[in-house]
Amino acid sequence: MLSLEEQTNRYNQLVSNHLKEIPGRMFTIELTKCCNYSTLLFLYRDDKLSDLFIQAAKHFGCQKLVSLYLLDQQGQKVLVPFNSSTLIKDFIFEHTQTNNRILKPIYDVPLPVVYRIYIDDGHVHDDHVH
Repeated sequence: MLSLEEQTNRYNQLVSNHLKEIPGRMFTIELTKCCNYSTLLFLYRDDKLSDLFIQAAKHFGCQKLVSLYLLDQQGQKVLVPFNSSTLIKDFIFEHTQTNNRILKPIYDVPLPVVYRIYIDDGHVHDDHVH
């Protein structure tokens, strides 16, 4: 049996390895509610857009999300479609291209690439921003 220190070291090593593997295997999404509360969600590159909705709903404990959306340069909502055939990597590629660049990394290098997607879970906030 491992000592507590050995267990701690092993656990920390596993977490460290996982964090190093994320950029090559997953997208990091910062889900932001209209009240500006944010949390990170990790999706495998070959997950579908429907998986994004399912994971977001699970994370926030929602039975059904109203919508997921991006904000364009003018601050207008661009809805993320609930689609079980589009891969998240294709959606992100499409929305990071120069002619359709709605998604941009929200943190500067050397931090990992994180994209923001807004979530409307139907909860009304007094300090509604979007």
